[in-house]
Parts: sequence; C-alpha cells; structure tokens
Amino acid sequence: MPDIKFYFISWQKLHQLCFQLAKKVFVQQLQFDRIVCISRGGLIVARIFSDFLDLPISNFTIVSCVSVGQTGQPKIVEKLGIDIKGERILLVDEIVDHGTTLKAAISYLTKLSPKKITSLALVIKPWSQPQPDFWQLKTNKWVIFPYEVKETIDDVIKIFQKQGKTKKQIEQIIFKLGFSPTQAEYFLPAR
Repeated sequence: MPDIKFYFISWQKLHQLCFQLAKKVFVQQLQFDRIVCISRGGLIVARIFSDFLDLPISNFTIVSCVSVGQTGQPKIVEKLGIDIKGERILLVDEIVDHGTTLKAAISYLTKLSPKKITSLALVIKPWSQPQPDFWQLKTNKWVIFPYEVKETIDDVIKIFQKQGKTKKQIEQIIFKLGFSPTQAEYFLPAR
C-alpha cells in the first residue's frame, strides 16, 4: 500500500476556508437562487455558505467514496426533491478528488433544466478534472474533515493493521493526525 499523507482540517480551519472562499464568490457578484449540495460531504459546507450567502439549501446524495484512499464509481442514491427548472444553482461539495462525482452531479442537475450551474468545492486535488468554478485549497493529501472522526479512525485502523502496525503505533498515528485524544480514545476499540 502506498504511503498515504493526511491533512486534518479543524472546525476553525473549515470555517476560515469557507469564509475565504465565500469572499471569492462575493467578488464575482453572482446571483444564485439556491444552493444544491452533494450529500453527505457537502452538507456542512453548504450550511456555512447558506449563512454567508443567505440562500436556501437542497440536496441529493451521490456515493463514491469507499474508504481512505479508495473511490468507486459515483452513484446517485437519493434524488433532488425539488424542481430547479430555470434556477441559478450553486452546486456545493466539500472536496473534488478525481472529479467523477462532480461530473456526475453536473450531468444529473443539467437534466433538471436549471438556468445555470456554478460549482464550488472547498478542497480540490492537483489532478481534479473537472475542477469546480470556485475552490479554496489544493492538496494531494487525504483530507480529514472534522465531522468524519469515527469513519476516518475506522479506516486508518484497517489500513495500518494491514501494514502490521501494533495497536499502540496506530493510536500514535491517530493522535498525530489531529484528533483530540478524548475522541480518538472513545472510538479506538480494544483491538
């Protein structure tokens, strides 16, 4: 397994990145009718942008992430529950990796006949294709968001157990990633 590098984003950093990105959107003086976010990852970022831009939020669900370092083909598992025909949409997700989810989302929403789709993601990878219209952070590391504590810890445990790391070594890796000891210890099972 290749050496995976991680980038932990705290709640404070998440909000700061969202604010910096919102300023980029403000400068363009674009008008939107609503935010449509890709659930689950885009929900929190969309909520923050809803506050900054004073827009309603709608969502649909695409599943493509299998685990840390692994992605699958995007699949829409929950459709958008409203009519967006003729609306100016700000499509929001938290991260664009290879771009397959963004591409699937734009394709899906285009079939619903909005007037315009503008895409936004907080984080992109250097290889992201397509890239969203707006983004704030570019990294080649695996990004850990503050709202995915348990799922990340579970995945990290699996990865490093396969590499033969001891429980103590895995605990140290998890603490170094930026998780609070209280949370990490709570989600670290007796393995």
